[in-house]
Amino acid sequence: MADAFRPNLMTTGIGSLPIVEPAEAVSFLLDADLSIPFWPQLPKRRQLEQMVPQFSEFMPCVWIDEAEGRIGFDAADKYERLGPFYEAFLSEDLSPFAISEDAAAGLYEFERRAAGRTWPIVKGHVTGPLTFCMGIPDADKSPLYADADLRDAAVKLLTRKAQWQIERLRPFATDRVLIFVDEPVLAAYGSSAYLGVTEEDVWQLEGEVFAAIHEAGAIAGMHVCGNSDWGVMISAGPDVLNFDAWQYGPTMALYPDQVRALLDRGGCIAWGVVPTTQVAGATLEQVVTRLDECLDALAAKGFDRDELRAAALLTPACGTGSIGLENARKTFSLLGRLGQLVTE
Repeated sequence: MADAFRPNLMTTGIGSLPIVEPAEAVSFLLDADLSIPFWPQLPKRRQLEQMVPQFSEFMPCVWIDEAEGRIGFDAADKYERLGPFYEAFLSEDLSPFAISEDAAAGLYEFERRAAGRTWPIVKGHVTGPLTFCMGIPDADKSPLYADADLRDAAVKLLTRKAQWQIERLRPFATDRVLIFVDEPVLAAYGSSAYLGVTEEDVWQLEGEVFAAIHEAGAIAGMHVCGNSDWGVMISAGPDVLNFDAWQYGPTMALYPDQVRALLDRGGCIAWGVVPTTQVAGATLEQVVTRLDECLDALAAKGFDRDELRAAALLTPACGTGSIGLENARKTFSLLGRLGQLVTE
């Protein structure tokens, strides 16, 4: 990253909303008055808007059956399909990697509604390579991740999807575009389910996507909606690390050397201190207390609180696509009130 990203407690969201109509979703977000707006993913609208199918267009050998709500792959003729794919990739023409309005109605509606407006930072998102590859099975339930040829193609697909988004969002950002690479499966990193995924795998796969985002002049974030090995995640090279800090915030202090490296390279932590699945009973006072606990845990390891605040972004713990509209409203209300309070 050419310039340090110091958001100074700016606010943004993750991606999904529990809304079906794109116009309603964009109105919801613009009314939320976030420091960093984002285009909404609408997984309840149709299967194609769910996080793995949404970025699967143009992926060789992958099929979607919306009637049955299934996605899968068939590698039988993969070499015939991979040839044209890599030709498109090497041409550096982003148009074959476009995300259609069928797959991202919220993006296109955001473009229409935001026309003529700008913000310093605007956020987009792409499903991370591990979540994408683990989420597409073949007929024998083996994940696409197990096929090295298709895994490589999937990573390259996602790099171009991210770069295509950056070009679409750039007119709305006076400074830079921020792209979160969403990796929910990395909350289970190190468990028996992912024993075959090594640190080097995480670094290589995520690093390729981060490098493509940097190449396009944008900020690369990583979102993990849970707990994980934050040392491995930081070492993968994101500029922004976002996680469920409502539940796991102080665990970041277990990795002081890696956090120090993240801040020294100009990166920051996006603290997901506003609950989503647990928001119904949450209060602003509890959210403020949780943020203080997160910062206190690192301050106890020798970090300066002013530096931590400057290098802090505030978000919900995760996307709100599955929690219901009233809970989503409360999540973003708490986030907005938190942002106002801590920057007064």
